[in-house]
Amino acid sequence: MLPLLFVVTTALAPSGQALGTITPSGFKPANFSDALHSAAFGTMFVNSAIVTLGSTAVQVVLACMAGYALARIAFRGREGFFLLLIAVLVIPPEVTLVPLFVLVKHLPLEGGNDILGQGGIGLLNTLPGLMFPHLVSALSIFLMRQFYIGMPEELADAARIDGATEWTVLWRIFTPLAWPAVVTVAIFAFQGAWNDFLWPLVMTKSPDVQTVQLGLTVFFQENTTQWSLLMAAVILISVPVVVMFLLGQRTFQEGVATGAVKE
Repeated sequence: MLPLLFVVTTALAPSGQALGTITPSGFKPANFSDALHSAAFGTMFVNSAIVTLGSTAVQVVLACMAGYALARIAFRGREGFFLLLIAVLVIPPEVTLVPLFVLVKHLPLEGGNDILGQGGIGLLNTLPGLMFPHLVSALSIFLMRQFYIGMPEELADAARIDGATEWTVLWRIFTPLAWPAVVTVAIFAFQGAWNDFLWPLVMTKSPDVQTVQLGLTVFFQENTTQWSLLMAAVILISVPVVVMFLLGQRTFQEGVATGAVKE
């Protein structure tokens, strides 16, 4: 708790006061509003919300679909795909940074590119480009697959006898029962997109599309650092992740525990 206490006391301290020290007469709650209105920090906050909510929604949908396919649909090469998925889990995100940058830059018919992906900038310096690495997650697919594979096949058979398609079985039979796993995936996706720093740093250059993690650099000046505003901003950008986890805490714990013991 000591590092958190340090952050809070510094965020409430008047400018120029020693770091981590505060007296009851020295509270300055206005640091939070000042941080939010510093430069383009408010715009960056909105950008982060758009990128995070959009990529989380897409990632959850794709994870449900891919997890269901790997768990319930028999097709050639299914086990090979699953082993490849496991292998992807051990690859550090930094390894994929350059390939992702090249893919985004040379996306055909985007950002001035021709059909071959040449001549423009693709999705660089755009909000859809920021979402790109967070749309699919091997961990999310693995968690959903583990949950779906443990469900009774009789549920799907009964639905098919009533004329249900695979889409109906997925979205109306299995996914509601897998709600703990869905919440778990959503929390992981939200946290990953919201806290991402390296990808926005590499592919954006305009404050109009940058995220809050890059916005923290606003408080670093050439010869000094606005520590009170910086720590206030740190608290502000931590609130959405903390709130989301608290709202889904019980379901999240159930999803993680269940997914860990599925065979």
